[in-house]
Amino acid sequence: MRTFSLTACFFVCAFATSACSGPIGPIAGGALEGNQKAWPQEWVFAEDCENVLLQTNSADPYSVTLWGVSVGKNFYVASSDQAAAWATNLASDPAVVLGIEGNLYTGLAERVTDPVEIGEVLEKYSLKYDFYLDEGDDAGGVIYRLNTKTE
Repeated sequence: MRTFSLTACFFVCAFATSACSGPIGPIAGGALEGNQKAWPQEWVFAEDCENVLLQTNSADPYSVTLWGVSVGKNFYVASSDQAAAWATNLASDPAVVLGIEGNLYTGLAERVTDPVEIGEVLEKYSLKYDFYLDEGDDAGGVIYRLNTKTE
């Protein structure tokens, strides 16, 4: 009887998550839904937003819940794992949709390689999310700057 209950629960959960468009917590989703907005000139409104949604792979949308920070007029997302599905998707298709509080912003992701910029972004992540990363740590992570999509 317990096996039946667990199996039934699994199928109900699987159906419920497949019926949703975007991610649910740590579970990835598909195309994001929301109000399409113009790319902001500043990201001050996102400072207090703990989680953002990021959609990658425009041919077969894949979305995740991430932390994000702004530094100056730029917005960044990062992963401690370069092999994360969303980061891998960006290697072949830099198009993204960023979801913040029900609003969607269409742009392009560019991997950050400049050590000074990486340091500024990591400092902002550290302050916003209250963690400390040793300078000697080689986390194998990746940071992307999100930019407006030029037509």
